[in-house]
Amino acid sequence: MKYILVLLACCLPLLVRAATPLQPLQIAEQFLARSGWPDMRHYLSGEAAGQARRQSLGQQIPAAVQRRCELLQQGAATAVVSVELRDSVSRSDIYLHFRRDSAAATPWTLAAVRSLAMTQLGPPMLKILADMPPGEVTQYNQKHPDAPHAFMLGNIRLWIGPDADIIEHFRRHQPEFEQAARLIQNRRFFASPLDSTLSGEQAANADAELLALLRPLYISRVTQRTLGSVAGLEFIIGGVTDNTVGLLYQPNAAQVPRMSPERIIMVKPLGKGWYLYKTT
Repeated sequence: MKYILVLLACCLPLLVRAATPLQPLQIAEQFLARSGWPDMRHYLSGEAAGQARRQSLGQQIPAAVQRRCELLQQGAATAVVSVELRDSVSRSDIYLHFRRDSAAATPWTLAAVRSLAMTQLGPPMLKILADMPPGEVTQYNQKHPDAPHAFMLGNIRLWIGPDADIIEHFRRHQPEFEQAARLIQNRRFFASPLDSTLSGEQAANADAELLALLRPLYISRVTQRTLGSVAGLEFIIGGVTDNTVGLLYQPNAAQVPRMSPERIIMVKPLGKGWYLYKTT
């Protein structure tokens, strides 16, 4: 009898953990693990359930790729986990969107996997620019004074680059970004309501002093209309159609837009009212 009690005492914590539904970050780590995940189907819903019928994402990724999961947001009904994939030559990021059904046996399920779309043109454009001889660079700059060669190289690298590179760029130039934000606020380019800021946006992106700040930062334009964040300033890096990446300055955390797999796939806080974001 004594041995049975000892065995129960050892196994009970394991049984409790097995019966406890996983949280979003735990699900992400299991889904990205190199080994298989027998319980995977219980923690998938929506489009994710249809896409990962036989193998987890971790099984499909080459074993040499390192994966790091970070919880970006977890609320009552939704959660988002950012995943960095990294090997010896490259880094990329994906974003896992979860939803919660309190009545289900496994309340949290992975519903969608997202990444910045339509970046395929970036690498060939970057190669063409990087391989230009000096004479062609001079001609290019003469033909494109508003977006010269050095700006385009830096801008495309950020647009198609990993989150870590954009964050490092922001940290290195945060004083200049803050100076640009103050200039925009002082000149009241976006003082009108959100639905009538086009003229203010045009004025901001034509302001010589502001452009002198933005071009070395590889920012293509400033706006307030992509995310619709009241009093927020959006520093657009790049993208195609609605698939954009940029930096948001929004000192009021309550006004930061919510993430969703349909629109704003990632918002990553950088501190002091600054955020990295991506849309789809």
